Amino acid sequence: MIEPIKSLSVDVIPQAIIALPVEQIGLKYLREESDDFDFYEGTSFKLDDKIEIAVRHYRGHPKNTTTIYIDRRERDVEHITQLIRKILKELHIPVEALQWERRQNPEL
Repeated sequence: MIEPIKSLSVDVIPQAIIALPVEQIGLKYLREESDDFDFYEGTSFKLDDKIEIAVRHYRGHPKNTTTIYIDRRERDVEHITQLIRKILKELHIPVEALQWERRQNPEL
């Protein structure tokens, strides 16, 4: 289950890229913010009341893409892959929209 949160309490890193604009993912509470990298539009949430995740599109990233960021403490690639699939399902995103995921470059 996905629950929106106001802010992250953990550092997150990119784990998947979706070939859809962030506005089309159907997330509520999209907001424009900035961090040390750039301005972005997105939101943050908890998956199953324990794993913090962000869904963002940074101003400098390719158009019509959205990146899924997951708590950097998650290191097991198979577990990350399972989390991505669960997020896609929860957000009603077809797996065909998945453009890139961590298991394609586990060393990153």
